[in-house]
Amino acid sequence: MKNRLIAGLTLALVFALAAPATPAEKGAGAYSLHVGSYAGAEKAAEQVTLLQGKGCDAFSLNPEGKDGRHRVFVGRYAGPEEAAREGAKLEQKKIIRFFAVRRIQASGTPEKNAAARAAKATNLGDTKIHPQVKIDTSVPETPRSGKKPPLFARKPQPPGGDSVTAGLPEPEHFRFKPFEAGPGSPAGDGRAGGSLSEDEALYAEAVDLYRRGKYSTAIDSFRSYIRQFAGAPRSKACFYWIAECHSQMQDPRKADEAFEEAAGRWPDYRDIPRETLVSLGFHHFRQGGFDGAIEVFSYYINLYPQDPFRREMSYLIARALTELKQYESALRAFSAVIEKYPDTKEALESAVIMANIGVKSPGLKIPAHMAGAENYRDPVATYDRVLQRDLPNLELTERILFQKAYALYQRKQYREAYLASFTQLKRFPNGFCRDAGLQALKGSTEMLVHVDYARGDYLRVADTFLSAYEGAWVKSVDFETGYRIADSLRRVGLYRDARRVVDHILMTERDGRNRNALLVVAADIDYRERRHGEAERLVAELSRQAALLDREARQTLQRLQGDLYLRKGQYAKAAASYAEIAPEGMAHEASLHRNYGIALRFSEACPTALQQFQLAIRQSEKDRAANSRILQDALSGAGDCHLLSRKYGEAVTAYRQAVEAAQGGPQNPWTLYHLGRGYVEMRNLAEAGRVFSELKVRTGDDFWNKTIDYTLSDAEWTEKYRKYLPAK
Repeated sequence: MKNRLIAGLTLALVFALAAPATPAEKGAGAYSLHVGSYAGAEKAAEQVTLLQGKGCDAFSLNPEGKDGRHRVFVGRYAGPEEAAREGAKLEQKKIIRFFAVRRIQASGTPEKNAAARAAKATNLGDTKIHPQVKIDTSVPETPRSGKKPPLFARKPQPPGGDSVTAGLPEPEHFRFKPFEAGPGSPAGDGRAGGSLSEDEALYAEAVDLYRRGKYSTAIDSFRSYIRQFAGAPRSKACFYWIAECHSQMQDPRKADEAFEEAAGRWPDYRDIPRETLVSLGFHHFRQGGFDGAIEVFSYYINLYPQDPFRREMSYLIARALTELKQYESALRAFSAVIEKYPDTKEALESAVIMANIGVKSPGLKIPAHMAGAENYRDPVATYDRVLQRDLPNLELTERILFQKAYALYQRKQYREAYLASFTQLKRFPNGFCRDAGLQALKGSTEMLVHVDYARGDYLRVADTFLSAYEGAWVKSVDFETGYRIADSLRRVGLYRDARRVVDHILMTERDGRNRNALLVVAADIDYRERRHGEAERLVAELSRQAALLDREARQTLQRLQGDLYLRKGQYAKAAASYAEIAPEGMAHEASLHRNYGIALRFSEACPTALQQFQLAIRQSEKDRAANSRILQDALSGAGDCHLLSRKYGEAVTAYRQAVEAAQGGPQNPWTLYHLGRGYVEMRNLAEAGRVFSELKVRTGDDFWNKTIDYTLSDAEWTEKYRKYLPAK
């Protein structure tokens, strides 16, 4: 029945004020307010006179049925909602203490058919609704199981799940102020008025106890009424009052049980007192019956348009729509709350939820002029704005910090998301969102590593690693991310950190291809840290499984093999290993060309060596500061090739460029020596002497002193006796 009612709803949030009552024509069927029942006609007449004196259209009807009681009514109305609104106004003015809406026929007698009354109860299709908000009548995204949830089973969802309200304060039950009876009130002394019948008096006494905050005693009185007057008109209200008392006593479990029993007996809302109607809405909300909550609160807002809790109920309708994942309707409902009740707690929470929906479901169609639309369209700005406010609790602050990081991640602003996650975790290291924050940080870190590695920004990858992983924030790493981190650390020279990452991944990685790729990195690190024996062992082992490696790993392995041969002076083998590599785009391409050139130069293949040195020079020029040593070696190697080819001018130029490339840093003494030799061969002994003098000063070594002296002596002798020597 409730599903049919909710499917028939077209709107949920209500802001239109009720129109004034229009009395029905006397000859037609109408609704009236039943305000009293008496055993005798005199008592009924007394109440009619009293109410007429207060300006009410009061009248009594003769008894019908077995109880033989005279009933007092006020007013004639065209519909039940209109009657209920007017009854609520009279109750608020304390003209009447309670009422029940009854249909009276053309003859003026109450309608007898109880089934007809039930069929006409609570027709929400006639309710005034806000024009922007609707409830989707289609099947919800997540169908409910047929199994009934346990009482009071709804709990806050952990952050990072599907909920867009996680972290927000759970809605609190409205606390009605205890009723303060005045001296002229029939209940002023806590007893029912003498003019009331026995059952009405007991009911009035129980209600009075509730309104004075004596909830436990009120429950006993309501139960006493049910026992003594089973089936009487007030029995239904008593069941709901009992549930309401438990709610006000902060006992939601007993309240839910009582509401379950009451709703099972009387599923319609007519004749339910104001306070208990509110608690019924909260009952549905607690139980996850959000469609029922929307139904009850919408009905209540229409029934009591001037109610002081209207703001909270409008917000709860929006919250219920959110839980039903009807986000477009929820956004409109939250917008109405923000527009009508700005600068309130509900408006603040509405802005946060609108931003959360913007993160979870971007791209929904909403009016451009809708109040608060910027919260949905720019969640990050909303979170920043809200964080500047005094928030009601630290859990909400932590949740918003997490949501901000997640929103930035969704926008692919990984660096900002990474920093936002750090802000959350450093401020709340053991908070409610800690695990979700660590997951967000891990996700941002992995994406940062991927993006920066693809750009070749290995230094930034290393910085990300040292902040997130070495800082013990992120404690697990997948193979792809770990490999990129290890490779980046290796490329920037942080070999010890790179080796730790490799060893950590090798402890858990079982895939043979992945392990071999990591072992290639480990071998390269061993070579660069001068653990040549370990590097050679790994290279020999991996060479037997080279077919299992990808292209990049195979080329790295081939280069390592060449470097090891080069170190041992096996130049021909080194050159053969380098020859199998396609160096374009490879890591350390400049150093590869340099090493290949050296192997060829000592293999007496100077023309080919010169080509490799020139490639190394060209690659090094792209980043002279990072490749200063390689540039010096390549220029010096080119000079050697020119010197061996007796192109002394080109040799001197290459050597001089090598000296200049040092930029005042460490200088290779062989470069200066060969530069001096080049000048000697060009018969420029003066310049040769200057270079050799600089070399002596730089080294102060006896070997170089003797070598230079011998070279200069030989040059002087050659110059002196050149005319007697055979031509070269």
